[in-house]
Amino acid sequence: MPQSSTYLPLDALDGERVRVALAAGAIIGTWFWDVKADAVTVDPALERAFGLDPSGGRRTLQDLIRSVHPEDQTSLDAAIQDAISRGGQYVHQYRTRHGDDAWRWVEARGWVNLDASGAAISFPGVLIDISERRRVEEARDRAEGLLNTFVEAVPGVVYAKDRQGRLLIGNRGTTNLIGRPPEEYLGRTDAELLDNQIQAAAVMAADARIMASGQMEQLEEEVNYPNGKRAFWLSTKAPLRDANGQIVGLIGASLDITDRKAVEASHREIEERYRLAALATSDAIWDWRMADGHVIWNEALATLFGHDRLESSAQWWLDNIHPDDRERIGDSIHAVIDHGGDVWSAEYRFRRADGAYADILDRGTVLRGSAGEPIRMIGAMLDLTGRKAAQAALTESEERLRLATEASDIGFWDVDLVNDLLIWPARTKAMFGISPHVPCSMADFYAGLHPEDLEKTSVAFAAAADPAQRALYDVEYRTVGKEDGVTRWVAAKGRGLFERDRCTRVVGVAIDVTARKAAETQLRELNERLESRVAEEVAERIRVEDALRQSQKMEAVGQLTGGIAHDFNNMLAAIIGPLDLLTGRLDPEDARAKRYVDIAMEAARRAAQLTQRLLAFSRQQPLQPESLDANKLVAGMSDLLSHSLGGDVRLETVLAGGLWRTHADPNQLENVILNLAVNARDAMPEGGRVTVETANCYLDHGYAEGNLGVAPGQYVLIAVSDTGAGMPAEVIAKAFDPFFTTKEVGRGTGLGLSQVYGFVKQSGGHVKIYSEIGSGTTVKVYLPRQVGADVGTDVVTIAHPLPRGELQEVILVVEDELAVRQFSVDALTELGYHVFSADSAAAALRILEEEPSISLMFTDVVMPETNGRKLADEACRRWPHLKVLFTTGYSRNAVVHNGVLDPGVNLIGKPFTLQELAARVRDVLEK
Repeated sequence: MPQSSTYLPLDALDGERVRVALAAGAIIGTWFWDVKADAVTVDPALERAFGLDPSGGRRTLQDLIRSVHPEDQTSLDAAIQDAISRGGQYVHQYRTRHGDDAWRWVEARGWVNLDASGAAISFPGVLIDISERRRVEEARDRAEGLLNTFVEAVPGVVYAKDRQGRLLIGNRGTTNLIGRPPEEYLGRTDAELLDNQIQAAAVMAADARIMASGQMEQLEEEVNYPNGKRAFWLSTKAPLRDANGQIVGLIGASLDITDRKAVEASHREIEERYRLAALATSDAIWDWRMADGHVIWNEALATLFGHDRLESSAQWWLDNIHPDDRERIGDSIHAVIDHGGDVWSAEYRFRRADGAYADILDRGTVLRGSAGEPIRMIGAMLDLTGRKAAQAALTESEERLRLATEASDIGFWDVDLVNDLLIWPARTKAMFGISPHVPCSMADFYAGLHPEDLEKTSVAFAAAADPAQRALYDVEYRTVGKEDGVTRWVAAKGRGLFERDRCTRVVGVAIDVTARKAAETQLRELNERLESRVAEEVAERIRVEDALRQSQKMEAVGQLTGGIAHDFNNMLAAIIGPLDLLTGRLDPEDARAKRYVDIAMEAARRAAQLTQRLLAFSRQQPLQPESLDANKLVAGMSDLLSHSLGGDVRLETVLAGGLWRTHADPNQLENVILNLAVNARDAMPEGGRVTVETANCYLDHGYAEGNLGVAPGQYVLIAVSDTGAGMPAEVIAKAFDPFFTTKEVGRGTGLGLSQVYGFVKQSGGHVKIYSEIGSGTTVKVYLPRQVGADVGTDVVTIAHPLPRGELQEVILVVEDELAVRQFSVDALTELGYHVFSADSAAAALRILEEEPSISLMFTDVVMPETNGRKLADEACRRWPHLKVLFTTGYSRNAVVHNGVLDPGVNLIGKPFTLQELAARVRDVLEK
């Protein structure tokens, strides 16, 4: 048996890799396996690698397999069996013994030779030491795992981008922020991930700036989420460099600082409120900085208390509190600050500059940091000295009042809350059916109240006695006499008397208003009868108005159908009759002629249906919505509108390309458009222009919030505009109200626009009036877009004689859609042209190189890889004489809006008829 190296075909065993391994000294040894004899020959180096006995004699495949690591034997055996079953190259990695106790990783590379029957006959190969490579790969994997663990553990958002702004990595924070799994956002830019393209452009511009400058930056970024949430992020961004120091992207980390910004904004708002309050109030405003105990005052400190200073320490303020109140105030304010409170309030005595003490009500608010620590406290001191004196005077006045009311019709009452006493003079007791000598309590008062009035009376009394509310006690209630059982109405008013934060008494008066209530009841009953009578009269008026309106509408329709419908019927009779006669005279075998007649007959039938709709226009019918194309509806009304507007008013229609379909009652929608057009005509007594326009539009959330009842979304817009005098704001505000009209008596019922409003709302839409004095009026009707609507097929019109070409005129058709390309080729061939075709821009350029006689290229705009516009630019650059005709399934407006075609470029829209194609091609060729 020759040495194994003799049987190693290096080309078959990845020769370059083997040569590199030989040069590096990485090849351990070689083998040759006679498969049919199952005899394996190895060189001495391989014997040592496998730990084989050099004098072992004949060796089999299993001898080698048993010498590798036990965990790798099964996979090695499977790999060998796979190689000999298919033949060709064999590559496998496993561990062999290295020394007495060590193992090393090796890579076996071999080649299985097969005989003519496909059976393996020989299997030579080499063994390469890859221990160092495996060590490097394992170290790399550990480093990558450590890096991924670190990135995931970093708080906030961590990410990396390439030079084009595509995301390379992102941690869990990035995934949560984007709201998609990594496989959906990795490799995509901010422009593809963010709904707000303005914000996306700002972020990408900042990233580009940082990569261009090579400097790290820290910046705040604002993000508006699709759900309306607004967030702020503090981002640190730095260029990402490769091993050579070249900038290959950007790495960044962001922390959500929305809460911090909110706290800062809240602090600024509070500061601003207190600053403005300090300027507008006469109270002594103070601002206590906790860090150094510094207090800033406004000028009211000098005005109220004579202390001519604008700054002090907190201790100075405490030292000027009355000694008997000082400890209590110090404890109360620190209790709020130290235990997380926000608001502090207390009454105490404060020393003036002249030594006298003023009664003070002091309130303050604690401002805290993000961790809840107190930072500042802002408050105001209110001088109660005058109020205290007034309360003392009030007490004296009340006593005099009580004595005065003893002999009057007014009942006095006094509730002593401190001693739980109810003071009722004889006059008051009489209102509750109680004898003068019978003692009374609050229980007697509540027991005598009517059950329906108990709750409101209790709530009103509690509010009057609440130091936080100090409300006026003002309530009317019914009492049931304790002794006589008579029900009386009582009107009571009163007010609480307070000592600091405690109510001591509630005093007031009560008047018997039973007679007044009886009079009010009688008056209310009379009003109800009058309102009922008025409602009946209004209902009768509405009925009469409805009948009048219906009569007027029917009269108008009669006049309209007497003119237009009469003329239509005459013309239709002159069309349908001859067509019927012609049908009977046609050659039955002439299918094309019959088809043309059928088309004409169908058009005549549709015109007849239009006449029937005119005749049924005045009927009151429930809505019968259907899928409709507003462009076709408006176009079909052109003659009707022209007749209705008269000779002094010019009608213009502006119909949008690619208009969405909507779901509405076509007859009622025609009624709406006609109604608006007639209103526009009446607004221009000297004549003018009425424009009916259609468009696709989107009403966003901002518009919906400003217009109650409007749902955001996609709408079909139908707008009717005039060039009249316009409407003032007060008229616009009432324009949709029933019976409101600016026309003179006899010219209108005032129900026209209210009918428009009702129909549009019933159809789920929206209607809006835009008008300015001297600039005319526009009424916009928004109907919801119908998603997934079936689009009807228009009837093909009869073609005129086709403009034809000549064989020497050569045209190249470029279209990726097979059916459209075939139709174009067949049509142009039938028209007499010599035609080539291509399914891509690359194929088209090859044909132009081979056929210089081509005079016109007819190409689609939207194609894969290279669009029609780029193809045309390149072709015209090479062949300036070449003329180009574009075709596209998009409307001209869409193409221009998307920047694909410039104005003036030759274009024919899809789908096109043979007549249209013939005319357009001749037009381009003859320019």
